[in-house]
Amino acid sequence: MSTPGATASHPDTVTDPEAAAALVDRAYRLILGRTPDPDGLAYYTHRLRSGELSDRQLCAALASSDEFASRLSPGETAASGDTAPADGTSGAREVVAREPGFVDAAELARAATVEDLAATAEAYFSSLDDAELLLTKPFKEPGEAADLLVTFGQVLRGLQPAAGMTVLDFGAGTCWTSRMLTQLGCRVIAADVSPSALDLGRELFRRQPVLGDRPEPEFLTFDGHRLDLPDGSVDRILSYDALHHVPNPDRVLGEFARVLRPGGVAAFAEPGPEHSLQPQSQYEMRHFGVLESDVVIERVWDRAREVGFTDVRLCLLDSSPQWVDLPTFQDVLSGRADDSVFPEPARAAIGDRRMFVLRRDGVETPDSRAADGLAADVVLSDVDVTAGDGDPIAATVRGTCLLRNTGTRTWLPSDARYGPVFLGARVRTADGSLSDRLADSGGRIALPGRGVAPGEEVTVAVDLDVPARLGDGTGGGPVAVEFDPVSEFVCWFSVNGSTPATVPLP
Repeated sequence: MSTPGATASHPDTVTDPEAAAALVDRAYRLILGRTPDPDGLAYYTHRLRSGELSDRQLCAALASSDEFASRLSPGETAASGDTAPADGTSGAREVVAREPGFVDAAELARAATVEDLAATAEAYFSSLDDAELLLTKPFKEPGEAADLLVTFGQVLRGLQPAAGMTVLDFGAGTCWTSRMLTQLGCRVIAADVSPSALDLGRELFRRQPVLGDRPEPEFLTFDGHRLDLPDGSVDRILSYDALHHVPNPDRVLGEFARVLRPGGVAAFAEPGPEHSLQPQSQYEMRHFGVLESDVVIERVWDRAREVGFTDVRLCLLDSSPQWVDLPTFQDVLSGRADDSVFPEPARAAIGDRRMFVLRRDGVETPDSRAADGLAADVVLSDVDVTAGDGDPIAATVRGTCLLRNTGTRTWLPSDARYGPVFLGARVRTADGSLSDRLADSGGRIALPGRGVAPGEEVTVAVDLDVPARLGDGTGGGPVAVEFDPVSEFVCWFSVNGSTPATVPLP
């Protein structure tokens, strides 16, 4: 049974990835006199393995490139600097463009209006026969799940969200990324040009509600031109495989800069500069009219600077890493491995994927909603420990505690909904266990004021009754109390290396 849209494999298909890459390498060396660039290696290796290109067609493609022509007449073209290399930005494009039914993504973007492409997206989502399958994303099937989750994990690192932040999930589709961000405690605005896609997103949240007390998501239909949001109203923007679908990326980047707060971050997981040439992209554009544009990071960055972004960072992660035997692994770690083992394959794999973040101009103050950079000096003075009657109170600890912020993050006030900082008290028991049994009975001492910036200090009074029986399964009675700052539901400062103040009990 044939699969719609499938391309018949060539009888000389080279399925082994190493053999295909070696064939591309030999062809480049013999015809162009050089090793393949990462984009060219990735592109031609993929086409050989999929059966869309034979070894003879590979050689023909390289021999028909401008670069090969320049080798025949080096004095005329090579010195001019205008010769396009036979890589993923020229020779490959020339070959694909000659194929029957080729769709030029740039021409499609010029010919179709924003409204046309929005209508195409709506028609797609509104006519789905099996929407149930889409609601399982990112777990539709194991191969796709691995790629989506690895990519999402890395773009999440770049996004640097924190609980309570307002995050615009641009091009949210069925909202699986929106749901994950909501579970992290973010206030998510799921935006898409398709109302039907957002309806599926609502259904996803209904069927798979997030756990705990989390902000309710907001669903926003995007008209393709302007985001219906106030200036400077969001902390983060996620574009997960979305920017390459819009015909007006310059306008969209301008909107991102407008709605981001100063110092805010927009994180992107997008395909690379040869995306439109891939068989699946050609199939989607040819049969569904979906725009599958190339993402050229240099062009994105040029526009981003114009509209107010001041920094760009790109991820070098290979989302489809090699799996090697132990000797090869040891060779890579020791530096003995040949470049063909590492890093050349990783470089080739990165070739058609762009994960990057843009930071808007301005300053964003890091705070206690994240763990890294939380540190303190803790000094107890005027300590008085009074023994209790043994049941229910083992001892009462009184004194004064000076806390100095020696880290890089501002401590949010103790009444903040997310990341509030307290002076915490935990009990050390005879068996060495550390109990947080006092969390709801005096073990969270609120700090005065409206936050503590790096370098600032604050003083709090301590008056703590320590029970003789903790009742939480720890062994033995209490032998000491440790006073340690804590950002609630984030981390204890001692985890980051700060030294708690310890008071022995009688």
